[in-house]
Amino acid sequence: MSTPPPRRRDAIASSDAIERAATDLVYEIGLEAVTVDMICARAAISKRTFFNHFKNKEAAVLGQSAPTLNERAAREFIASTGPLLLEAARLIDVNPGAAETDPELLHRRMVIVARNHPLMAQQMARLAALAPELREIIYLRLKTQSVASSPTQQADGDLREQAELITHLLTGLLNYVGSSWARQIELGAPPVTDPAAIGTLLQTTLSTLAQRPE
Repeated sequence: MSTPPPRRRDAIASSDAIERAATDLVYEIGLEAVTVDMICARAAISKRTFFNHFKNKEAAVLGQSAPTLNERAAREFIASTGPLLLEAARLIDVNPGAAETDPELLHRRMVIVARNHPLMAQQMARLAALAPELREIIYLRLKTQSVASSPTQQADGDLREQAELITHLLTGLLNYVGSSWARQIELGAPPVTDPAAIGTLLQTTLSTLAQRPE
């Protein structure tokens, strides 16, 4: 990996400092009580520098780097035969950038977003922007499975419709996880982030949906 030039390194350092300052302050005293001036003072930067990186305090809390799809995970996902929906959720890097290498920052951001519905809505909108690319990756997975499992392949249109539905189900799963975090945090309980526990609940729910009344 090449080393960024000094000016770029300074910009990254400033952005990371702003994210950490904004997240720490909001975690400590709440979103409404925090001002841009307070964030600038905590990060030891000017307001001009702040607005060079972020348009407001909410953007600073969410972070400059929007959620992305992990390219390596996507390649592995297409060839995998594991639980499709749960594996698809793992394709998304929700907090790339500073939070990715700072577990405490990531935890505080998760708590803040779970407690603030407008921030949750903004984060879900950022995730929704990944839908077209995610849908194509899911389609490629279904296409690969269809070729490998049967000499009579499913029609391409059917596979694309399935990929569309799975993408919507994944969006719903992510919405559920976010809402569940919020409820657990309000009750003072640690949010459930174990993929195995979420996968078990998902499997049980899908089985229930598939049952026919006797």
